[in-house]
Order: sequence, then structure tokens, then C-alpha cells
Amino acid sequence: MTRPGNIAAVFFDLDGTLIEHTRDIHDLCHESFAVFADELPPISEDKFWETFWQKNHDTWYMMVDGVLPGEVARLYSFVNTLRALKADDHLAGPMLEDWEGRIIAATRLFDDALPTIDQLRSAGLRLGIVTNGYRAMQSRKIRHHGLATQVDIVLISEEAGVHKPDKAIFDLALAEAGVLAQQAFFVGDTPSTDIEGARNAGLHAVLMDPRQTWVEFQADGVPTIRRLEELLPLLGPS
Repeated sequence: MTRPGNIAAVFFDLDGTLIEHTRDIHDLCHESFAVFADELPPISEDKFWETFWQKNHDTWYMMVDGVLPGEVARLYSFVNTLRALKADDHLAGPMLEDWEGRIIAATRLFDDALPTIDQLRSAGLRLGIVTNGYRAMQSRKIRHHGLATQVDIVLISEEAGVHKPDKAIFDLALAEAGVLAQQAFFVGDTPSTDIEGARNAGLHAVLMDPRQTWVEFQADGVPTIRRLEELLPLLGPS
């Protein structure tokens, strides 16, 4: 593949774009709860996770707003859950590690991710990952799948201090790649954060929708792909 047109860089979202989550979240919740059930007071699994998701939502936005660093926010999703349920909050660290480990183990690269990246690299394009999330968690996923050596730029929203769809995180990616917005593609699986954010920053956007989740999403000039290899013809002549 030769270098296409005036395109100089391609940026990817991580979750749902380069890697897929292969297991139902409810199954992971059940398995993780079961590990610690004997050490918890007589509360139901449903009550635990109902409480956790609310606390997790709260601490995530405290990190986004700069109130808490990510390391504290991740841990206190569990600390605050356990305290609310009058359980031993010393379980928070082990529960966090078990939970995140299960999530990472349940991810895998899309089968055409590395071949597509290889072709883009052979065309001389700058490549990057721009992902929302906690630094520790997203870094573990990237390392687990060997992606750090496959791209030139990795921007994790906690580290960057700004989160998609904010234009600033796309501007940071462009600056690190040394390219203009009109010279870059962004590929992501979520219309609100990935597609609208990239377009507002002036990048070309491509929606990755392997399971046709967003069949009702329509935006002028935004192509939809179900496999990453479908991106290649969109970049220009090969």
C-alpha cells in the first residue's frame, strides 16, 4: 500500500474499535462478587452492583472534573460502595484488582486490527490511540494487547487532562503527530464522543460499528465500517 492522498495520520479509539469486549458484563460481575461473597455482609449481589455503578459514576466524574486523581477515583468506587453497605472497606483494593483483571482478560483484538495497522504503517502514516478512561486501566489494556509498539502516539484522557468529545484532546493528538486536522482520520465506535468530537476538531471521522449498534446514526460525510480493513479504501488510492 502506498501513501494515500494528503492523509498523514490515523487515530483510533481503543475499546470497541481496536479491541472488543467478549463477555457479558453481568457474567463478570457475578464471578467477581463470588470471589468475595464470604467476606461480605449478607447483602445481595444485585444490591452490591447497583450501589457500585452509582459510586463508580460519581468517582469517574470527580476524576473528569479534576477533583480526584484516577488512582483514587478507581479505588474509591469500591471503598464508597463497601462503606455504603457497611462492609469491610479493606476489600476495596483486592476487589478493584480482581474486577479490572477480569475486564482485561475478556478483551481481544479485532482479528484485522494488526494487519490493518501494518498496512497503514507501510504507507508511512502516523498512527495513534486516543481513548477516554483511567490511565492505569487503559495502559494495561494497551500493554496486554501489544499495541504500544504498533502506534506512534497514545493519549489517555486522564493523562491528557481532557476527555473526548472535547476538541482539545484531538488537538493534542494532531500536535503530537505534527499534522493538520484535514490530514487526519479518526476511527471510533461511539457517535457522541468519537465521531462528533473528531468532526468538531476538523478531522475526517469513520464510525466503527461491527454489530450495527448505530443503524439509526446518520451524519453527512461519515462512513460506517464493520471491520477495520474496510478503512483502507476510504483513505485514498492504494
